[in-house]
Amino acid sequence: MYSSIYQSISRQISAITEIQRHFTESQYEALITLIRAQSGNIIFSGIGKSGYIAQKVASSIKSTGTNASFLHASEAMHGDIGPLNNNDLVFLISNSGETPEILALQSQLKQRNIPMVTLTQSHTNSVAMQADLSLIAGSSIEADHHNILPTSSTTCALIMGDAITLTIAEYHAFSTAIFTNNHPHGNLGLNALKPIKTQLHSVPIISSDTPLQQVLSQLLSGHQGCVLIGEQQKLQGLITEGDLNRTISSSPHHWQDIPAKEIMSLQPITLNEKHTVHDAEQLMQQQSINTIVIVDHHNSQQVLGVYTRIYRKKI
Repeated sequence: MYSSIYQSISRQISAITEIQRHFTESQYEALITLIRAQSGNIIFSGIGKSGYIAQKVASSIKSTGTNASFLHASEAMHGDIGPLNNNDLVFLISNSGETPEILALQSQLKQRNIPMVTLTQSHTNSVAMQADLSLIAGSSIEADHHNILPTSSTTCALIMGDAITLTIAEYHAFSTAIFTNNHPHGNLGLNALKPIKTQLHSVPIISSDTPLQQVLSQLLSGHQGCVLIGEQQKLQGLITEGDLNRTISSSPHHWQDIPAKEIMSLQPITLNEKHTVHDAEQLMQQQSINTIVIVDHHNSQQVLGVYTRIYRKKI
């Protein structure tokens, strides 16, 4: 079982590497030109598993504030193509590039002079050869040993679809403010721009000579996941539960009397209270940390509290 999972992942990584190798700067410029010329709607279309990918990508683009929708290729031929015009931009997803429903839709799009970008496994299939821009976003080798389950191909389509989403977002100057406005009932939107000062938790500030036995007591009583080390409003360091656990494991017989200064993290990462939750989350991800000390923007030595991942589910 381990081998089959490992091979599946490896095959999909190889497929992604292949579509990256085929993508060129001239294709990027052509894509930007089509996006710049589009003043109507952005439509993604597909059938079967490709259809699910198309729905996801269209939904992601909508969340950036750009008009986008999913068009079912079969339903398009029964009236849903009606609103489309040459101000729109259509993305067609078909791994083989020979899907009958996609070819039928493509014929109608050409009659209406609607620009098309295709996401297929090659430039030589029927769908790709009729496109304004053909992108390699599929694979002839699926991840299963029968080479029939849509796996590598759908992964490639999703990767390219997400890359297109980011390109469109950058062109339209997407921002966290737009994302927040478009997610009024989602945790991401509700919290992204909250001032960090509204999400702070107080933590003990103890002397650097405090023995770890007392540090443990502070950690257990406060449930903050950390304690700060400092004196006379001067922040000197930080001790987290992880720091203490590692020390106890390495010195199980005499850890109690070790002073805090011997294990504290020097110069803990800080932000001031004018930053947002989004800023803090980004910084924690970049630095691979779980706690940020929040200080006053007028006085970097005045600690206001901490923002920590321990409380993320409560925010």
